[in-house]
Amino acid sequence: MTEPAPSRRSRLSVPLPRTVAGRRRLTAVLILAGSAATGYLLTCFAYPRPVFRRDHAVARVVGMPVAEAEKVLLAQSLRVKIEGEEQNPDVRAGSVVWQDPPADLIVPQGTTITLTRSSGPAGVPIPDVADYDTQSATKILIAAGLKIGDVDTVPSLAEPDIVVGTRPATGSAAAPGSAVALLVSRGPSTLEVPNVVGLKADEARKQLDQAGFRVGRVSKVERRGPPGTVVEQAPTAGSRAARSSRVDLTVTEIN
Repeated sequence: MTEPAPSRRSRLSVPLPRTVAGRRRLTAVLILAGSAATGYLLTCFAYPRPVFRRDHAVARVVGMPVAEAEKVLLAQSLRVKIEGEEQNPDVRAGSVVWQDPPADLIVPQGTTITLTRSSGPAGVPIPDVADYDTQSATKILIAAGLKIGDVDTVPSLAEPDIVVGTRPATGSAAAPGSAVALLVSRGPSTLEVPNVVGLKADEARKQLDQAGFRVGRVSKVERRGPPGTVVEQAPTAGSRAARSSRVDLTVTEIN
């Protein structure tokens, strides 16, 4: 016996509304759903980028070198803006000392992250050590958190071994622990020649040595007075001559 074919109504998984009002509501729902799907497809076609953008937790880049921090943030599809510098004793120069928005904040793609670059620790002002001897100046600079670099001698009216300047100059700023060169006097380039006329030859030699000169030619003359006494000198007393230059003497003969 042949079974009757199932009716069209029995093949539907969802029964159709029996009333006219119900069928109208169903039609309206289908129209709205179709419009939404069509609008979505048109949007995807006109704007290929995703309609629903993914958000990110901002990476922590404080302490990283600026170039490395930029790479990390760009990989998150974020934008980077470098703005200003700030001194910081704990973050080395050239690294990120501040970021805005801060790390772990959830932001959409394309958000601009502003980074502040560290200029390193605050500089130490170079103390004034002029007119101190080399040993005292060294102690002052070390106490200020600096160290001694080259020690150069220069001609100066100051006494030998007296500091007359520094490099960098007094008052300028230097990084903590950096070297400061000392400019130390070696005395004036020319000296005043002392008066040794009337002194015994040996005493005249001592005074000239102490004044920074050497005894040059010693001539003898017959002249009244105690023998071995200086009666003339060249250069004359009170004139100026180069350090370590010679002073010629004329002394009376010893009979």
